Amino acid sequence: MNPPFRNPNEAPEAPRGPLPSQEQPPPTVVAVEDQTPPTDGPEDAQPGEQAAPGRPAPVQVPYAKTGMDPDVVAVPPASPTPRRPARSPFWAAVWSHVWLVIIVLVLAGVAGTAYWGLRVHQRISEATLERDVSGREHAAAVRCVEQQSNGSVWACGLVYQASSVCLIANVNAVGDWKTKDGPGLCDDRPELTAILPARVTAAAVSADMSSQLGMTGARCAKVPEHKVRWACVGTSAGGGCLLVRIAPWTSLATEQSTVCDHVPALRKQRGKSS
Repeated sequence: MNPPFRNPNEAPEAPRGPLPSQEQPPPTVVAVEDQTPPTDGPEDAQPGEQAAPGRPAPVQVPYAKTGMDPDVVAVPPASPTPRRPARSPFWAAVWSHVWLVIIVLVLAGVAGTAYWGLRVHQRISEATLERDVSGREHAAAVRCVEQQSNGSVWACGLVYQASSVCLIANVNAVGDWKTKDGPGLCDDRPELTAILPARVTAAAVSADMSSQLGMTGARCAKVPEHKVRWACVGTSAGGGCLLVRIAPWTSLATEQSTVCDHVPALRKQRGKSS
């Protein structure tokens, strides 16, 4: 049913007391958040608080269960790593100069060692070089004269039997050597001219033709009216006549010739080989 019509200017009377027929609702206890940190479960009332008669004891409900936003808890900062004490500018300058001096000394040591190895260190001895050259060249006499104070360059004179050659020997830092022709290097050197034969003989020239040029049964004789030319003929069939020049520090140089027919000492040998 609709309520009875009332004049809008008249306000309804406020109820002056509970209706006898209505029951009072039970009192509601509301938890109030305090400053104590929340816990995971409900907490009991503080000691000394008395619950009202007929009412339940107040219970503090954590804010996590009431829907309230939790407080942001700041993480304590980590303990800072102890910093190294700043170095004194004076000692920093001192250490920089010390390192500079060490680097300079190391570089100077390397340069000095290289200079000593390349310029001062004796690379090979005279006796060792003469023995090695003689063993390779099969010369009867070898004499070497140092051209550089560290033994890197040598002038070596080699005498076989009648012929002789002049070689220049280059020695590297580890003592290995190689030779090449040194024309004019042995001239006017008393140490080298001393090993030259005082007189060139036909037997010596024949021995050199056999050992160096492989001429079988070589027989040589000096060409008349010539100081350094010799004629040689071999015993092998078809062997020709060779004209050879024997001069100090000059390798054997031969050429075909008919001069053997005009050398009395070779006519007979020439007839046997033809």
